[in-house]
Amino acid sequence: MHPVIAIAALVFMTTAAISDVRQRRITNRLNLTAAATGITLQIVFGGLDGALVAVQGWLVGLGLLFLPFALGMVGGGDVKFVASVGTFFGWQLTMAGLAVGVVLGGIVGAVSLARHGRFRSALVGLRADLICISNGVRPTKLKSSDSVETVPYGVVLAMGMAGCLAVALFEEVPWVSQ
Repeated sequence: MHPVIAIAALVFMTTAAISDVRQRRITNRLNLTAAATGITLQIVFGGLDGALVAVQGWLVGLGLLFLPFALGMVGGGDVKFVASVGTFFGWQLTMAGLAVGVVLGGIVGAVSLARHGRFRSALVGLRADLICISNGVRPTKLKSSDSVETVPYGVVLAMGMAGCLAVALFEEVPWVSQ
């Protein structure tokens, strides 16, 4: 990955995380600007191959979080955030970063629930949700969300993505990878 692309991605992820903490949302304007920047930088530094990297990353980012969004588990800004990061990262690094971010989100969520004494009720609600979904019934409101204190998910997603970016860049340094 070209260093300019990596720096731009880090600037976007940091800005999005700050926005999510302060406003509890990642705006469409920020996501659209980042996606356009990622696509442009990929084309500048990679030509048509770069454009393909950006589009594949965007589609994978959007596709991976579409179902959780449809089930009410994540917000639309988070979906667009991951898709926008995908334009910088490409599909493989986007998948890895999202996986790390989801694990971090689970840990943060579990700690938050335990701290507020709601862990058990959240598990009971999650079980009810999974039973409904496995029977083909989409609940109008997820029972597991009754016990959950929301966490700015963009922050943990950004942390996971940034961590994977750091590992990827570290592996590209010639004297480290030998």
